[in-house]
Amino acid sequence: MLAKVLQLTEPQVNKEELIAQLEEELRACEVVTVSYRNKLKAFMIENEIWHISELNYHWRVEYEKYLQSRVNKTSCGLYIKTIDQVKLHSIKKQLQITVSGKSVRPEYADTILYMPYHPDISIAESFYKEANKKLLVWDFTKKAPQKMKRQVFTTLHYFIEHAANRERMHAQLGGLLRLYDFCVNEQIEDLEKLELEQIERFKETLGTDYQKHYYAGVTVWCAKALFMEAEDIRWDANVWYMERLHLQPERLDPSNPAQSISFAEVTHKGNRHLLQMYTKYGIGITNLAISNLRSEQVYIRGFLEDLNQSETENICMVTSQQMDEYFRAEQVREVKEETFNKKVMCILHFFNYLKVKGHIERIPFDADYYIKKTFEQHLDRSVEQEVMDEIMANLYKFPEDTRLMFLHLWGIGLRISEVCTLKGNAYYMQGQDAWIQVYQIKMRTYKRIPIPMALYKLMKIYIAKYNRKADEYIFQNKKRRCLS
Repeated sequence: MLAKVLQLTEPQVNKEELIAQLEEELRACEVVTVSYRNKLKAFMIENEIWHISELNYHWRVEYEKYLQSRVNKTSCGLYIKTIDQVKLHSIKKQLQITVSGKSVRPEYADTILYMPYHPDISIAESFYKEANKKLLVWDFTKKAPQKMKRQVFTTLHYFIEHAANRERMHAQLGGLLRLYDFCVNEQIEDLEKLELEQIERFKETLGTDYQKHYYAGVTVWCAKALFMEAEDIRWDANVWYMERLHLQPERLDPSNPAQSISFAEVTHKGNRHLLQMYTKYGIGITNLAISNLRSEQVYIRGFLEDLNQSETENICMVTSQQMDEYFRAEQVREVKEETFNKKVMCILHFFNYLKVKGHIERIPFDADYYIKKTFEQHLDRSVEQEVMDEIMANLYKFPEDTRLMFLHLWGIGLRISEVCTLKGNAYYMQGQDAWIQVYQIKMRTYKRIPIPMALYKLMKIYIAKYNRKADEYIFQNKKRRCLS
């Protein structure tokens, strides 16, 4: 009999301890009004939620239902605000007890991610007063490929962490939310391998012109986020981003850097893979400038698409007759001889690679047979004296950096790309003469030119005024990068 009495009373004692513990946790939330806190306490006890850390989006929804029959509609928002404040307090407490004191990106889970309840306190606080409520709920319980959902989760955090400003982040997250719904409906497995046809179908789901303008770029942003976040370089991705490849600086033209290389335009998957491997070889083995590699890749990309092969064939099966028909069709087009010859040589380089790698036994065309004769053409780039006089007369009306850049073009004869890439150490004195050193991208070396003393003094004043260091670009954009 005594044992039965103990069995009945023990759960009651434990429950009282749990309630006392819960009350203590709620009292620690000093920003919460007592009456609102008591209502939340009653709800938590009824649902046997004994720690505020256990509150989540599911319980937030249930609490809203719980309030509907107990409080008037005008007060409901204040009660909901209470549960949000309590949860935010809980996140801060959890952060304080971590060893490093720093939050880390959470692991993906098949659950609903409510942004004001995000484990990262900085993210949770930034979304706490978010006006656009559509961006708060990310449902990863939907029936869709796991890989795609993980990619959306990764991209979501990349956008938040790398957003230039709040407006840009809204555009990215709004577009990602629509892309996620599209991928769920289409059961798309890999966001990095979206085909052009799928991207066009997605854009059609964006109803208004405003949405198309605001969200259409999300497929590009998403591709970059996934490529940059991948543990290993995704050589099979449809777009490669040069920033991820950590290339030697001399292979990139800072005045006009190649940001990415796209393969999505090649719809034949077998040919696309071969082109990717060829481009990977060009990036990893050769020391060519990336702009040259991308230019060659564009010519080959167009060639592969023009062949219009079926999936049962590939470029390795092309015949000499097909190549002859292709080049004859190209000759009919109104392109300059230099452009045509460059296209022939780019295709030859591609077939040379296929031969060396053992994909083909012989090259199916003779490049010398198709190369056209070219003639050197002089381009008169001189400017009339009247025009020059007018520019000089109105030069004072332009911004300071524009005036100085023009003086380099007019007084020294530099190219605009060379002026844009000048650095703080470009000017120096040798004896009584002023000199400038200009880095030539193609030659990969410096050229040194004597300059007027007046320009030297003007530039020294400009460099000191804007505190340009020796290794910094003199003329910068808003992101402190090379002005291009």
